[in-house]
Amino acid sequence: MMLCLHLFNRGHKGLFEPLLFIGKHPISFYVSLFCDACVPIFAFVSGYGLYYKYQQNRTVYSGENFIRLKKLYINYWIVVLIFPVIVGFILHYPGYPGTMKKFVENFIGFKTSYNGAWWFFTTYVIFVLSSNFWFKLMQKLNPFLYLIILFFVYVICFYLRLNEFWERRTTFEILNVVIENLTYFFCTLFQFMLGAFALKYKWNTLVSSLFKKIKFKNTIIFILILGLVVAHAIVPNFIIAPFTGLCFIFLFCQLDLNKSLSKGLDFLVPHSTNMWLTHMFFYMIFFPGFIYSFRYPIIIFFVLVLLCVGSSFIINFFNHKLLKIIK
Repeated sequence: MMLCLHLFNRGHKGLFEPLLFIGKHPISFYVSLFCDACVPIFAFVSGYGLYYKYQQNRTVYSGENFIRLKKLYINYWIVVLIFPVIVGFILHYPGYPGTMKKFVENFIGFKTSYNGAWWFFTTYVIFVLSSNFWFKLMQKLNPFLYLIILFFVYVICFYLRLNEFWERRTTFEILNVVIENLTYFFCTLFQFMLGAFALKYKWNTLVSSLFKKIKFKNTIIFILILGLVVAHAIVPNFIIAPFTGLCFIFLFCQLDLNKSLSKGLDFLVPHSTNMWLTHMFFYMIFFPGFIYSFRYPIIIFFVLVLLCVGSSFIINFFNHKLLKIIK
């Protein structure tokens, strides 16, 4: 969904050639618009997974989080060294790897200027480090009050993010970056905590019980998902992404997938993080002319997926080797 969003949520003229249109926009635009739910979905799944670990054993939860971050950082550092440093140096691309200051900022994940899609890396790190606090708060506050507070924080921070509130906010660059990172974090906290709430109150069990007795379940779910796409086309503002994402998650979880599709999704699982971390280097930074030279959206999309998965095999090879050594 992230690849689709970034590839096609833009003007197509002079870039690619869509074949099917609805009104002024190609179908690929409307699909990519719906795919802005990718970050809310990832935040939701992160909150769901971390809260599951929190419930299992709260005493070792913090320690496990540091192990989790260690593995993530090792994977991230390999990507940094391969793409911004090695590929950037070989191609003599302006700003890659850049100054030592720029390298260090990106290496620690403080300022992710190498790749625009990496902003969520910093946000996720803050999620992991602070999740203990947010989960404890969930045990103490009224759930409806907690969700309402989180929602208003989301709306405020969405507005601040839209207007790039952190730009030249102070004369200290470091403080401006801190404000930027916190704005992104609080803009995504609502979606993260929705995942924790979904696990605690068994939302998926409730939704599954509604679909259990429905005939032609898959057909109805596909129609409902199509309805979400249409609804987002009518209301194109990205502020509704957490809600379209939430609806999509629970609808998708009710689908009865055939074995081939399930195997295909399972195949992508160990590559998903690397697809997120690398895709922008291919389609926007180093090789945009090559990616969009395939002209048609479906071909462009699959070429990018293939390149990301191919590079992921290399990244995972080094990752597994390093984890064995460090372990």
